[in-house]
Amino acid sequence: MDKIKDVLIKGIKLFYNSNYTEAISVLKPIYDERNDIESGYHLALCYTQVKNFDQALDTFDKIIKRIPNQLRLMQIHIIIGYIYSMKGMYDLAEFELKEAIKFGVENVQIYSSLGYIYYKKDEINLATSFLQKAISLDPNNANARNSLGFILADTQTDIEAGIKEIKHALEIDNDNPAYLDSLGWAYMQKKDFFNARRFLTRAFEHAPNVGDIKDHIRLLEQVSPSGKKKNV
Repeated sequence: MDKIKDVLIKGIKLFYNSNYTEAISVLKPIYDERNDIESGYHLALCYTQVKNFDQALDTFDKIIKRIPNQLRLMQIHIIIGYIYSMKGMYDLAEFELKEAIKFGVENVQIYSSLGYIYYKKDEINLATSFLQKAISLDPNNANARNSLGFILADTQTDIEAGIKEIKHALEIDNDNPAYLDSLGWAYMQKKDFFNARRFLTRAFEHAPNVGDIKDHIRLLEQVSPSGKKKNV
C-alpha cells in the first residue's frame, strides 16, 4: 500500500511540475487498478492539459459522483465546462458552469467562461454582463478585460468602451499578442486603419503563427484604402 501511495504522490508531483504525459503514464495504471478518486482526479486534469478531452470527460464522469470535497467538485464542473466550450458544445458548457455557480462561490473563472460561451451563442447582453461580474471581482483580470473589450468592439455594441477595456488589459500585460490583436481588431471596427495596422503588426511580431492574427491582417489589407500587401 505504501508503495502505491508513493507512486501516486510521484504522479501528482509530475502533474504540478507540468510533466503531464509522464504523469499520465504513472497515474493511469494506479487508476485502472484501484478506480480511486485521487488518481482519477489528477489523471483527468492531465488529460485536460494535453487536450485529450474525451478521456478527461470519461474519467471525470466515473469519479464525479464520489467526490466529497465541494470545492473540488465545483472545480470539476468548471473544467468540464471549459472542455465543452473548447469542443464547441456551448449548451453543455453553460449547464456545467451553472452547476458550478450553485456552490455559492463568487468565481472570476466561472463568470469569464460564461461570458465567452454567451458570446459564442450570440447572447451579447449576457456575455457582457458576466464579464462585468468577473471584472467587479477582480478589476485587474486582464483576460476578462480583454474579452469584454473585444466583444464590445466586435459586435459594435460600444467600440470606444471596448478599446478602453482592451487598453486596460494591455496596461496589465503590455506585450500579450492576444490583447494586441484585440485592440487592432477594435480599431478596424472603428475604421481607424492606422492604429489597426499598428497593433496588429505588433501582435504578429509577438505571435507570427497564430491564425486569428494572420486572418485579421489579411482582412485589414482588404478593407484599408492604404493597405500594403504582406505575406502572412
